[in-house]
Amino acid sequence: MSIFDGGSIGSSGLVGTLPTAATGLFAVLPDAAAARGLQSAARASAAVARDKALDLDARSIEAKARTAKKEAQNLGRITNKLNRAVKTIEKALDRLTEIKTNISDMRRQIVTASDASVSIDERRVFGDRFDRFLGDLNIRIKGAGFLGTNIIGTSIRDDFDPDQVNYQIKPDSPENKTLEGIFSQSDFFITDGNGDDFYPDIYGSILTKFPNPAAEDGKVVYHDDSVNYNNNTGEISLTHSGEGTPYLQGTLERKGLGILFSFLYNNFEDDGSLETALSDVDAASATLRFNIGFLEGELAKVRSAQTLVEGKIRERFDFAAGVEAKAMSEKNRAAIVEQRQDLLFQATVQNTLAFNSQGGALALTSPSVFDLSI
Repeated sequence: MSIFDGGSIGSSGLVGTLPTAATGLFAVLPDAAAARGLQSAARASAAVARDKALDLDARSIEAKARTAKKEAQNLGRITNKLNRAVKTIEKALDRLTEIKTNISDMRRQIVTASDASVSIDERRVFGDRFDRFLGDLNIRIKGAGFLGTNIIGTSIRDDFDPDQVNYQIKPDSPENKTLEGIFSQSDFFITDGNGDDFYPDIYGSILTKFPNPAAEDGKVVYHDDSVNYNNNTGEISLTHSGEGTPYLQGTLERKGLGILFSFLYNNFEDDGSLETALSDVDAASATLRFNIGFLEGELAKVRSAQTLVEGKIRERFDFAAGVEAKAMSEKNRAAIVEQRQDLLFQATVQNTLAFNSQGGALALTSPSVFDLSI
């Protein structure tokens, strides 16, 4: 007689074992759900800790990057001043180089007029040309400014002090460097006995009082005027032909390059005056070379400071970009690690479920589950 403790045998063979097998199969599901819950809790806890750490790091990095950018912006303001200083000096140097031609042309008029074959009238013509070249020289220097800053000339008639340029040499120092202007026009004025100052027009044919509140007419200088000028003391008197009383008398003071108009060199009519004019032109040429050399040296200093500051700006921006890139890299790496851990956990749970599922299925057909003995 056969005895089945597990129940009756149906057409499938082992009907009585199905509830037990089902129970074994689904018994692991609560464990899986619990595991998933633990996983979620652990992941959430880790995320909070990680996010807190990342937030602190991010704020620290943002502060460093912000500080570096602010420093770069402050240095940028220094660079703006340096750039303006460079442009101002370059413009001045360009004009000083240009007026070399004017001085050469003036010298040529003197040398040509000195020839013994040249008549008095022709010498006066060379003197007039000399005056035009001198006037053009002054026009060029007056227009040597950059954005309103002229360090070699002025536009105000009684002002012989050009502008100055201020710039910062070192980015970490509040000390400013001041470049004083060099008056490089060639000008003069005559102060009469009343203390009034008279200035020549652009080509030296009219002497006008300045300031001139009463709008008085200027004093016209003619070729046949009698001009008595002491080059050593500056004493001067000008008298119209046929008149006994000077129309202007006082003291002449030179400014800038020191070249005078031809009427103060007796209109080139005598050799002694031509020699004086030639001496003044050669002295002005030497002064011009000095001014050019001086400004070239100052330009080199400003460019050196400009290069230094620009390098500091690049360093600040590169540092800011570096820390920001590092922060992004750390954040991305943390996200990848989290994703990898999540995938590994899910794979482990799936493998566990699959194993338990297979074990349960085998238990349904395994002889050890049922007692088949008689």
